[in-house]
Amino acid sequence: MKRLLFTLLALLGLVFVSFSQNAKLTGKILNNKNEPVVNATIKVDGTNTGTSSGVDGSFILTLAVGKKYTLVISSVNYETKIIEDVEVTASQVNELQVLLNESTKNTLEGVVVKTTSSAKKETAASLISFQKNTNTVASVISAESIRRSPDKNTGEVLKRLPGTSIQEGKYLVVRGLADRYNLAMLNGVPLTSTEPDRKTFSFDIFPSTIIDNIIINKAFVPEYPAEWAGGLVQINTKDIATKGFWNVQIGTGFNTQTIGHDFYTYKGGSLDWLGIDDGTRAIPDGVPLKGAFSQLDRAGKTAYGKTFENVWSTDKTSSGLLLLNKKFEMSGGFNSSLGSGSTLGATFAVTYNQTNKRTSINNIKPVGSNSVYSDEKYSQDVLAGALANITLKLGTDSKISWKNVINVNATDYATERTGQDDAGFNVRANELALKSNTFFTTQLSGDHNIKSANLKLHWYGSFNILDQYIPDQRRLQYNQDPTNLNNPYTLLIGASGNSQNTGSRYYGWLSDYIYTAGGDLSYKWKMFDRNQTVKGGYLLQIKDRLFDSRPFANYLPSDNPTLRQLHPDQVFNPENFGNGSDNKFAFNDLSGAQYRYLANTILNAV
Repeated sequence: MKRLLFTLLALLGLVFVSFSQNAKLTGKILNNKNEPVVNATIKVDGTNTGTSSGVDGSFILTLAVGKKYTLVISSVNYETKIIEDVEVTASQVNELQVLLNESTKNTLEGVVVKTTSSAKKETAASLISFQKNTNTVASVISAESIRRSPDKNTGEVLKRLPGTSIQEGKYLVVRGLADRYNLAMLNGVPLTSTEPDRKTFSFDIFPSTIIDNIIINKAFVPEYPAEWAGGLVQINTKDIATKGFWNVQIGTGFNTQTIGHDFYTYKGGSLDWLGIDDGTRAIPDGVPLKGAFSQLDRAGKTAYGKTFENVWSTDKTSSGLLLLNKKFEMSGGFNSSLGSGSTLGATFAVTYNQTNKRTSINNIKPVGSNSVYSDEKYSQDVLAGALANITLKLGTDSKISWKNVINVNATDYATERTGQDDAGFNVRANELALKSNTFFTTQLSGDHNIKSANLKLHWYGSFNILDQYIPDQRRLQYNQDPTNLNNPYTLLIGASGNSQNTGSRYYGWLSDYIYTAGGDLSYKWKMFDRNQTVKGGYLLQIKDRLFDSRPFANYLPSDNPTLRQLHPDQVFNPENFGNGSDNKFAFNDLSGAQYRYLANTILNAV
């Protein structure tokens, strides 16, 4: 009897806890110009529960789970909207996007116009209306669409938009126009090119888990830069959490093009799994800078060539476990009340993806050449990132945000090439390289609603860094006389140190520093029974770019067939270097204005 009584009490307690559990409903209220509706009233019908929207149109309601609610949303100069069947679930994100229509001049004085919708229909309709009501031709990817997709970076997300395509998994083509005709923006700040020799942006550097929404404008917008003709890609990162949370995800997967096939790698560093070189590939200590190096004689230059890492061949990976893709995500956040309607919230996230790829490219025919090649590329791609966003809301009329993002996007690859060159010789060649991009941005912004003057102020300042590092890219080619397939493959090497085709090393550094500041002020009033808005603003952006590279070349001043028959593991051993003039290998640092440059732009826009 006591056991039965105890069981009943436990069940009653469980039911009481489940029914008394609360969850938060978050949302944003926009008008038919996609502008946030400030100080709109959100009330739970039949109760005293309610709140108002902030300066960005957002709101938060705390509701009990297991019930259906009706919300009544109203604001001056807008039609009242009634939203039915609103539910919240404790274990998931509860969001509601609302569109309010302006009152028209046909509305009778003293008459309140109400429209009714359901929660599910309202969110879907508001997303469609957002795209329809943009003041230009645009495509929109919402946070909900990104959350439901399996895409791991922004490049994969963008390919889902109509009228767009992705090249090499990262370069965006809009309406058939090449990638150089696009402009990327992060949280409203224009970004620069990610490549040293072309105007383009690598959209795979941003993990999809830190993205809130993406908008591609296909026609010009007055308040944004016009340095594009294809598309203006606006990437917006996640804002603060609506409630405290902590998530950890660990996953794995495999590629059928990789598992069960030969996969080749080469000796790298201990931090390759992070996409960062630990110094293994770095220029050895003591090697002079370009100016001093050029003053050395041939023997002095060749002596330094012996000190470089002697890795020119690949090794076959034996363990299938090493070829599994790896994924790790950790995120957390909080939202605390400071009293008087003010809140402090933050969102933090760390993400890591490692993907192994094997890519076959056949029948490669360089332009203007009779060569025919086939490539097998084995790559280990790393996409790691971290986000830290902190937002302070002062009542419903002021919001200050500090957003920070850092990403590392790297590919460590080995390419094996076979085929025939122009002269008809059989070819075996390889390329070994690590290409690492590091992106960092910090941005401080604010939104303020000045009720007494019907003004809204938005200001921002940011600092961005984009670093690209290519340490010790190596190329090596062996040829065979096709008249006798028993002939050995011999090293193709130049007699002068001015070639990067084979026996070469390349180091490249690209750094972009972007300083941005600006703001805009908008004034609202009513004329002809319609809400009117006029906006003015200013933007200052300073871009500094520094590009430097050091291409090195091994060469053979006098032919030595014995050396050229050595295996790639042995051919550049220290004992095979001579004095720079004999029949052993020599070493040189290529020089010229094309290997480095400085650039600066200053943009003032009103």
